Amino acid sequence: MKAIIHIGMPKVGSSSIQEFLKLNRPALLTRGIRYAPLNPKFGSQFELAATGVVGAGESIRDPDARLVLQLRTPEDERAYADKYRQTLDGWLQGWQEPLFVGSSEHIVPWLNSPERIAALDRFLSTRFESVRYVLYLRDQGAHILSSYSERIRRGEDVDFSTHLEGRLKHLNLNMLVRRWEDAVGAARLDVRLLTRDALIGGDLIRDFCDVLGTARDGLQEPARMNTALSVEEIALRRRLNRRLSVRRQNGAYNRWYFWALRLLGRMLPRPGTPLSLSPEDRQRVDAQFATSNERLRARRFPTRATLFPPPAP
Repeated sequence: MKAIIHIGMPKVGSSSIQEFLKLNRPALLTRGIRYAPLNPKFGSQFELAATGVVGAGESIRDPDARLVLQLRTPEDERAYADKYRQTLDGWLQGWQEPLFVGSSEHIVPWLNSPERIAALDRFLSTRFESVRYVLYLRDQGAHILSSYSERIRRGEDVDFSTHLEGRLKHLNLNMLVRRWEDAVGAARLDVRLLTRDALIGGDLIRDFCDVLGTARDGLQEPARMNTALSVEEIALRRRLNRRLSVRRQNGAYNRWYFWALRLLGRMLPRPGTPLSLSPEDRQRVDAQFATSNERLRARRFPTRATLFPPPAP
């Protein structure tokens, strides 16, 4: 049995891919493709990312994920990874499909060292005939905007300037790709661009079907996932985030938060003002990544004029 693991990045269509896999799980199985998350209620397969972290002898630092998974101690983390190991080993004894597919946007941010990547790769390579990793990349400016919406949606109260400064330090895509190439080999890392002129048919799901080696026809279309918040929605949620938690201590969503959000959200304009980069911020982003993006383009996408198309004016 071979394996294809979609490793993210976050805010680069990962939720759409996971919803597609969930919707089409029975149909994909008839085509010899096994999708088997440890907990189907989650989109991202936390267990894959956790296996890399714990396998390297380290601890998960993502506070939101720790709350959702109720991982309060290092022992909880080891037990969670061990549960996945035992469960997967049990499943593999009965599976006969030629392909296993997994997806977790937590893999890229959590496995940020050679040791963590190697730990996940060892875990998978001892269980599958071959393992290929799939990574989608997005223009850094669009990624910064989308990830800001996500931070506010998760319950943070960070201002955009602070968010921008932080992301400028962590979105060197060439360095990211190099890290994975060095750890698993360039031939086992399938790097793709989330841009219409690079996706097969200009569509993410059709492109991912190509990754899986299956036809797009006859499979359900996922709804659009995690759309960006408007400027007005961000302002409202930031006010709420100062007073209420998005999640309760047991990891469940706080119904009072979402009750207040629905009530107050009725006063917001529809449609709202799209969040966008100022011309000055756009120049900063372009200047920050111009050299690294060009190096990545030359190495991985030599037929393209630029790594990403220029943003629309």
